[in-house]
Amino acid sequence: MQHVQSRARSLRWVGRGALASLAALVAFGVSPALPALAGSWSAPVQLPGSCGSSVAENPAGAMVAGGTFTAADGTTHVQVCTSPDGTTWQAADLGPGGDEPHGGQHPVVALSPDGHAVAVWGSTVGVQAAVRPPGDGWTTPVTLTTDLNGVSGGIVLGMDGAGNAIAAWAGFYAGASHYAVLPAGGRHFGKVQTLSTLNAQGAAHNLGLAVSPNGHVVVAFATNRDAIWAASGTVLGGLSAPVLVAGGDYLNVSAPKVALDDAGQASLVWSQSARTEAATRSPAGTWSAPAVLAAQSSSSVATAIDGAGNAIAVFGSSYSWHLAGGGWGPATALPAGSSGGLAAADPAGTFVYADSGGTAFTFGAGAASFGPGSGPRGSLADLKIVPGLAVMLAAGAVSAQAVT
Repeated sequence: MQHVQSRARSLRWVGRGALASLAALVAFGVSPALPALAGSWSAPVQLPGSCGSSVAENPAGAMVAGGTFTAADGTTHVQVCTSPDGTTWQAADLGPGGDEPHGGQHPVVALSPDGHAVAVWGSTVGVQAAVRPPGDGWTTPVTLTTDLNGVSGGIVLGMDGAGNAIAAWAGFYAGASHYAVLPAGGRHFGKVQTLSTLNAQGAAHNLGLAVSPNGHVVVAFATNRDAIWAASGTVLGGLSAPVLVAGGDYLNVSAPKVALDDAGQASLVWSQSARTEAATRSPAGTWSAPAVLAAQSSSSVATAIDGAGNAIAVFGSSYSWHLAGGGWGPATALPAGSSGGLAAADPAGTFVYADSGGTAFTFGAGAASFGPGSGPRGSLADLKIVPGLAVMLAAGAVSAQAVT
């Protein structure tokens, strides 16, 4: 079924050159570093308005993107764009907002398999959200809470395979962090829950979030002592108390990134002032001791994990594999000219890495070579993958690649 769906999606991008490249890969075979039926990236499709900050997709090929623009009165407004196929887009202005926190995406977006779109952002009012049910317009934005740390490093949002969404953020008052859940098909988030507190963990900042298709959740964050913490649970069942994964160096620079699969295996990567580290979690929920990936800090980090527990960490201009049952491998140089960026993986073992300049590479777990890249598409904003389709948002335009 995935094969049929992927071929169908590639047809949507015929006018943008994807089908010809996909046919060539099928006819002549692929390099060992590439998964079967990985088509070339489509030509970029420019989004309407200013939706160039974040993107989400579903297995049917529908997409939602979000960003901000400056209105005529000088205020910042949230703009969201939706598409049934990644080619035809419609933009909507959700009103003032998106100007806080200082870091992170504005807004963050998610999309369910049935086309239920969600957007969450920050403003001087607090944390706000809007929903677009399938075939309907966006709901009037609502305020989830007025407690938002404007310099916390962003708001994070994730959705499971059933369409249940969870958002998390750092608060300003008392140094706590919080989360709220939107059940599948719902129009309103539920009650705001406490994730961490100042007394127990320290003031939270730079949250990272991973949600698996079957609804498992990990929220990672750093504290004012730069220690790394992680809370686990399920979208609908709630989160446990955070556990300490690694001690800090007190310089407040860590921004952890986390990835999670259906079995509960997770990878967690972060950078501190004098080292870049990573940890993994077993299906039983036990975190490993931190492993040093590099003896210096990295300007950015990213990680992804597939359904077998194979994980990749990308840090600075290097990457490292953690193959299931093993440990973290040596730091290896990224393709020439690549640094920073994002990584994504699907349960079947397709990995995608896109560097900060919008050049994307597709490969399998453990690959020693990333294979040919897409070529630069401009400043990278987001990268997502679902079974059958990967999507990159760069320089306000989306590109897609059919994968299996």
